[in-house]
Amino acid sequence: MPEDPVEFAENWFEVRLTEYQRKLAKAFMKPYLTIVVRWSRQSGKSYFIALLLTWYALKHPGAAIGVVGPSLRQSKLYIQRINGLLLRISRQYYEWPQRKTIVRFKNGSLIEAFPNNPETIRGHTLNVVCWTEMNFTPDDLDMYDAISYTMATTNGIFIGESTPWTRSHLFYRMFTDDEAYPPSEVFRSHVSWHEAQKPKGPIEPKFIERKRKETASDPSRWQREMEAEWAEDEDLYFPLDLASKCIGTEKNIGVDLEYIPEELIFTG
Repeated sequence: MPEDPVEFAENWFEVRLTEYQRKLAKAFMKPYLTIVVRWSRQSGKSYFIALLLTWYALKHPGAAIGVVGPSLRQSKLYIQRINGLLLRISRQYYEWPQRKTIVRFKNGSLIEAFPNNPETIRGHTLNVVCWTEMNFTPDDLDMYDAISYTMATTNGIFIGESTPWTRSHLFYRMFTDDEAYPPSEVFRSHVSWHEAQKPKGPIEPKFIERKRKETASDPSRWQREMEAEWAEDEDLYFPLDLASKCIGTEKNIGVDLEYIPEELIFTG
């Protein structure tokens, strides 16, 4: 197994990494306990983080990795991406058949998707936690408390990734509050469309031109989606913070209709 996730991506999957992906991979190997990522749409964020989680699971036998998000559906997208990656390598490394909410590796490692409910992750002991679309997840402090305790004994790695949404959120503070989240302890990665367009990144220049025209009447959309910056919401009828609280999640409706603990899944 390659010591470096860059070598893993390039040699195992023939992926030509961007400069910003290389920087993120380097941070993932350093003693950063917290990594926060806000990249332009279609810049390769989720795909590359899925590669990093896969590398970590294969490199560290017995590792436990969790993925959380605004809904179980979004958490499961990471499992879907990881399952897709694993189809490109030998089955000697992972268990078959593949599942929708958990990936088990032959070395004892696992990657599991959790719904947006602190109670479902509380009590687990994890080495890595990836919080996808973090800025869109309500009740951020409750979730983060539950996540942080899962890594209290493992010196674990926290990855928070999202498109910018509202400033009244932990994701924003992790990028801006140097006192509570000092740069010596938090690696912050920001990539706009400038760094992500071809030839430096994967986004087609024609797509950028078209999207700029489409969002001309609503510049805040361009600012959030393509610049990966927080946009002012003074002109909005409903503030972003209020909209965030109305996002439907498993926690808000009081029951998770999709999440079933693995021990209750019949696979025979």
